[in-house]
Amino acid sequence: MDSLSKANGTFAIQVLKMLCQDRPSQNVFFSPLGISSALAMVLLGAKGNTKDQMAQVRFSCFPSQAMSLNTEEDIHKGFQMLLTQVNKPGSKYLLTTANRLFGEKTYDFLSEEEWPVQMMWQEANFNFIYISEAQTKVLELPYAGKTLSMIILLPDEDVDLISTNSKFIAWTKAASLQNTEVEVFLPRFKLQEDYEMKSVLQRLGMVDAFQPGQADLSAMSTETDLCLSKVVHKSVVEVNEEGTEAAAATAVNIVLFGSSCKPTFCANHPFLFFIRHNETNTVLFCGRFSSP
Repeated sequence: MDSLSKANGTFAIQVLKMLCQDRPSQNVFFSPLGISSALAMVLLGAKGNTKDQMAQVRFSCFPSQAMSLNTEEDIHKGFQMLLTQVNKPGSKYLLTTANRLFGEKTYDFLSEEEWPVQMMWQEANFNFIYISEAQTKVLELPYAGKTLSMIILLPDEDVDLISTNSKFIAWTKAASLQNTEVEVFLPRFKLQEDYEMKSVLQRLGMVDAFQPGQADLSAMSTETDLCLSKVVHKSVVEVNEEGTEAAAATAVNIVLFGSSCKPTFCANHPFLFFIRHNETNTVLFCGRFSSP
């Protein structure tokens, strides 16, 4: 499961970079776990080069790029364990993903404008660090119970935002952050984003699955001309004083505290954010906030 979480983090960064490049000044938000679990459904029905390309895109952190049957079984068991762990009974939140595989009914499937922004303020002890090499502040905002955290990467003014995410995993390890009193200013925001992921996945190397005559999905259908036409993804997040609501899920409040010389984290310009399941170190959601 550790390898799966690591692969999910790498996949999240790769997709985030591409979506940010495709939409240079727009907000970005998506669930890497939602996308990859949907691709895992298709992977069960893929064979040959199609399967290898999908494995390369989604599981590039695994030692073997060409997946054996046992490795494939381990990955799907890993997904089951990971999703069970994230949504285990007694959690003070509920996260849901809705994945659908739509098929043709005839196929036989086998079983620069400025806007005023309201800012939230809180002052408390948080895990925080300033990365001088990237000129970026990293802040962890835990949710009640500390099962989930929102990690925010805030670069200095005029620093390239895209370049700040390449070492995300190393920067956000507990050992890298320092617990200190921080004054935090964070905008209220709500993002609802829809993506056609075909272009992104093709650029990552998953090509054959979308090509008639090239796609090999023979493990799910007896038809030889079956291929993927679209991979559609939709995510919603809202951040306010009452907490964060992501997709169809609600996380319990971030506790607010009410006012010397202490670090200030003022997110009044574009920043990256990640919602992480701490026990498994899995990125559930990530995005870029650029404009209200």
